[in-house]
Amino acid sequence: MIKKILVFFLGLFFLGSVSVFAILYSVKKSLPQLVTIQDYEPLMVTEVFDRNKKKIGEFARERRTLVPFEKIPKKLIQAFMAAEDDQFFEHSGVNYQSILRATLANMRAGRSVQGGSTITQQVAKTLMLSSEKTFTRKLKDILLAIEMEKNLSKEDILYLYLNQIYFGQSAYGIELAAQTYYRKTVKDLSLSEMAILAGLPQAPSRYSPIKSPKKAKERQHYVLRRMVDVKYITQEEADKALQEPVTVYVREKFEEIAPFYLETIRQLLVEKLGEETLLDKGLSIYTGLDIESQKAAQASVRQGLRDLDKRQGYRGVLKNLADQEEILNFLSVEKERIISESTDQRIILPNGEFAPLIMGETVVQKTFPSFLKTEMIVKAIVSEVNDELGLVQVLLPDYQGIIDLETMSWARKPNKDIRWDLDKVIKPSLVLKKGDVIEVRLTKNQYLPSARLQSLFNKKTKNKLNKPVSTEGVPKFDGFAQVDLEQEPIAEGALISFDTQTQDIISMVGGKNFELSEFNRAIQAPRQTGSAFKTIVYAAALDKGYNPSTSIMDAPLVFDEVKSDNPGDDEGQEEQKTWKPKNHSKSFGGDITFRNALVQSLNVPTVKVMESIGVNWVLEYAQRLGIFSSLNRDFTLALGSSSVTLYEMTKVFSHFSRLGKRIRPVLVRKVNDRFGKEIIQELSLDARYEKDMIEYERDIEEKRLAYLNLLLSTQTNGESKTETEISSPFPRSTKIEDLPKIYFQNADQLIKPSTAFIMTSLLKGVVEDPHGTGARARSLGREVAGKTGTTSNYFDAWFIGYTPQITTGVWVGFDQEKSLGKGEVGGRAALPIWVEFMKVAHSNLPLMTFQTPEGIVYANIDTDTGKIASDKSTNVIRQPFEEGTEPQFNSDKTQETEDFLKQDFDNE
Repeated sequence: MIKKILVFFLGLFFLGSVSVFAILYSVKKSLPQLVTIQDYEPLMVTEVFDRNKKKIGEFARERRTLVPFEKIPKKLIQAFMAAEDDQFFEHSGVNYQSILRATLANMRAGRSVQGGSTITQQVAKTLMLSSEKTFTRKLKDILLAIEMEKNLSKEDILYLYLNQIYFGQSAYGIELAAQTYYRKTVKDLSLSEMAILAGLPQAPSRYSPIKSPKKAKERQHYVLRRMVDVKYITQEEADKALQEPVTVYVREKFEEIAPFYLETIRQLLVEKLGEETLLDKGLSIYTGLDIESQKAAQASVRQGLRDLDKRQGYRGVLKNLADQEEILNFLSVEKERIISESTDQRIILPNGEFAPLIMGETVVQKTFPSFLKTEMIVKAIVSEVNDELGLVQVLLPDYQGIIDLETMSWARKPNKDIRWDLDKVIKPSLVLKKGDVIEVRLTKNQYLPSARLQSLFNKKTKNKLNKPVSTEGVPKFDGFAQVDLEQEPIAEGALISFDTQTQDIISMVGGKNFELSEFNRAIQAPRQTGSAFKTIVYAAALDKGYNPSTSIMDAPLVFDEVKSDNPGDDEGQEEQKTWKPKNHSKSFGGDITFRNALVQSLNVPTVKVMESIGVNWVLEYAQRLGIFSSLNRDFTLALGSSSVTLYEMTKVFSHFSRLGKRIRPVLVRKVNDRFGKEIIQELSLDARYEKDMIEYERDIEEKRLAYLNLLLSTQTNGESKTETEISSPFPRSTKIEDLPKIYFQNADQLIKPSTAFIMTSLLKGVVEDPHGTGARARSLGREVAGKTGTTSNYFDAWFIGYTPQITTGVWVGFDQEKSLGKGEVGGRAALPIWVEFMKVAHSNLPLMTFQTPEGIVYANIDTDTGKIASDKSTNVIRQPFEEGTEPQFNSDKTQETEDFLKQDFDNE
């Protein structure tokens, strides 16, 4: 019997042993392979840099940057060991004594109050990529820790630990934690900073120095005390560290710098490399973006939209507060918002509290608070409205402000049919009342009475003898800031800018707020271009025999059938069966030169030019210059009735700046892997439109090759053939041998350098001439060429312009098409944005002039007639021409040539 019982228990023990062995074998088999340090492949952050190698963004599932063990300060390693595992170098992966002690402590407390995991176990836990709390999971941690201790050195394990663990604020690994919290690398950390970081892994959220400074300070104290206990530092060192204020930072929001640019990069690189590679492999992406220009682009778009919005009237206050407690609470919340957004820096004092960023607790102070800055836009509450003085007093957080009627005269009720300057507010009570919550801009920290108010004071404070009298009773303005009424704009805008020499995309703004809408209007929104498209028509005409002095008749036209639904131009034409293009002025000027017709953006002469050269010619020319959007095949095309992206139009103008040479706007200069190996050399934004562009680019290339063959045959056979023998993008009256060979040898030479240069001279006239529509661009103080554009009923406003260094396009409009307001042409709504951006973009660039190519001659031209200037000419310019096309001076009586262009059309 005893024998049977013994056999039973032996069998039971054997089965149990086999089961345990099987479980251990199964668990061990599922462990990640980590035999050498080279097997460690963590998820790493991909970083994006601008052209000056400044970080502008990142992509990651886990934000991590690896730092070699030898570059980690010894005291930092000791701080983590003191806090987490001071016997790290004594145990073999598992500290059974520590586990038992922690188990007993937790049983006594009835909850988890102490951990017994070693640093090796913590590494094992993070490498398992699972947070489940089960016996199997704990067993895996222990087995993996033991396995790691067999295969890795203690230094290797510390390297894994410090690079793997999570520190909060989306930071993984000690290097990125140091950069996130202190904007430093690990080698530059102080002991007090090290101790705070060493206290984070146990509970990153609970001990966050950003969210919980007191708890972070308590944890810092614990780490330093433990370092003293194990003799890593002296008590004096610990005391000194405890008394040091520690500056910490909120995580940088890179997505606010260039969100549309970064999203465009992400989309293209996911397509090229895959999402896993982009997010997890620690790539370095180098771009041509200029961070200062990008900031200026965003600021100019937002300000331009605000200015536009004001011209359309005031849509009303945010709400009205009558209760005093509600008002105080509102101001307190607004103050907290301003402070938190005005700085990303926090200073933890020795007592564990943040150093105050501002002084004073009263609702209104006598001195301007430090947290308020000029040009800041904040919410305020109306406290008094004075129609007699034309002033509105407002409560700001901890201060007061004054709005002068002079600065809020724009705040009429919205009316898109009346120009803003013809309908102004005459007293503030028509707009605001006490308790209204409004948005204001702080313009000055001290209110200075306007000329209007000074005049009013003078009238009230002078006696019958016109001498000053006592000013008693006149308000004192000490303790008031000067503020302007504001409102959040509803229109949208976009900007894209190229360095025309390096081909870099230096700035991209796809809308006023990426968080509200990720739709990128710079590259995704085809919109009617209005008169901006005229540039292509006139360029096409230059290669059809026109020149700047060609005379055109500006007289009425009527077309019986118009296929386009909504022809766009600077005036705006209503949909109709018979189309009568009109000039913006609604008048006709008779004979006008080719140059002046473009400079003044006249519609009728442009349509006549297109009718002369043919719609198909313009279509092909537009495609050659980079337009891949679908274009209308009728005469309304001349006035910009087709919808095209801002990206396409800006490329077209870049080709003129580059003397006809193709630009391939560079989004990414190169991409390196984590080891520094280049995996992508260069990536153009054209890659996004590869499918759209491939068909027409193939067609252009086939024609180029056909010309090469034709040229070769004419040279071989000694024949003289004209272009009428083959479909081409060149003037059909031109002989093959007369065309520059660069067309046939260089596929990137899209149009003749001479044509591009003459177009630049004409577009300079748009800016420089008294009647030009782009006059505001003169304020840049450089050579500028550009063109405005406005569509029907003022739905879209454009300005695209360039200097010898930079080409920039701006569009303004609504996503759901509607009028921007009467008079909101491209020169008013879009051009100011362009100017403000270009001022910053050129701030460090030398003054340059446009390069003159071969084959150009100059002549002094009478701008009114287009003929060689004489002593009787009142308006003279020095105009470039393609050699052989310049007007010839004739001392005899000039013979007028009646040709197709100067004939008025029979409209009957």
